[in-house]
Amino acid sequence: MTGERQVRLRLGTRAVSIPAGHGREVVEYAGVSVLRVEDGDPVEHAWIPIGTCPSYADDEALIAAWHAALQWTKSATGA
Repeated sequence: MTGERQVRLRLGTRAVSIPAGHGREVVEYAGVSVLRVEDGDPVEHAWIPIGTCPSYADDEALIAAWHAALQWTKSATGA
């Protein structure tokens, strides 16, 4: 292992099946995937949901997750 670390961000949607009436309903929502990759292999994944009109709280959650991932790229211990 060379210890090469990357952080990948991807905007996307998730589908969730929830109980509704006499069956189930699929609800889709937007979010950002924060993927930590070491030596080409995914090692951690976080999903940060965002609203249709992203709020300050949405922005702050994404910034915090991205910052933590970037700090991880520089950490020798992986913490």
